[in-house]
Amino acid sequence: MFKDVFEEQIFFITTRITISDSITKEKSIGTGFIVKVPIVTDPAISVILLISNKHVLKNSHNAIEFSMHKRNVTDRNKPIIEEMIKFSIKDFPELYYEHPDQDVDLACINISIIDSKNAFYKHIYLEMFSTCDEAELLPGNEVWFIGYPENRYDVIHNLPILRKGFIASIPHIDYNGKKQIVIDAQVFPGSSGSPVFTNIDGKYRLVGVISETMIKNQKLQEIAAISDSQVQQIIGLGLIQKSTLVKELIDNVISERTDSISKIVNNLTHASTL
Repeated sequence: MFKDVFEEQIFFITTRITISDSITKEKSIGTGFIVKVPIVTDPAISVILLISNKHVLKNSHNAIEFSMHKRNVTDRNKPIIEEMIKFSIKDFPELYYEHPDQDVDLACINISIIDSKNAFYKHIYLEMFSTCDEAELLPGNEVWFIGYPENRYDVIHNLPILRKGFIASIPHIDYNGKKQIVIDAQVFPGSSGSPVFTNIDGKYRLVGVISETMIKNQKLQEIAAISDSQVQQIIGLGLIQKSTLVKELIDNVISERTDSISKIVNNLTHASTL
């Protein structure tokens, strides 16, 4: 029976993203998660964004595929756990947005079409975002992250894998001068784009998005945690882009591009079901 608790709901906020490179035709795997936010000019209308890394989505001329569970038509608050709807998006520049800072590894796709396809999903809302300076957010706090490490997941039920670790840097201090946090966790390729949560004052909050894993290869290196990477020795440390950067990405999409988003919500022609 599907339980309406956070520990199970987060299994339905992510999706496994398969990317086909438009030039090499090779495929790689990453993770994306869903945020639903209202449009500034019309709060009654919301846009559904699939958040991930730039290095996962790569560019808007690749083809991507992802799957959602079918919604139970008799009880719309529950999924049909063994039935999936597959989505394919090709050449989607009007749906694709990157964080304006080229050094910030975050991007998103407008996937609002899923609401019209009877897809079941859960989403993050902005009130769940950590500001990364809360008094309770400390080194050593446990974190949860969910995704598709090494392309491992429940294939029959299309469900990701939940993992955990600990905050290994001081969250309110930008690691290496960037808005990043280090976590002590086994972050494997395929985990790029995984949302990272921690409990702050009794509530789960998004603290960031996994972007890199650290490896030992003669000297310490940092590589993208996407499944087409070749990893020799993972040392059990991962880098996450802070949730404040995710908020910046969303604010840029919603506030500065409202007119184009409104048109896309009303006329989503790039996405189709398989």
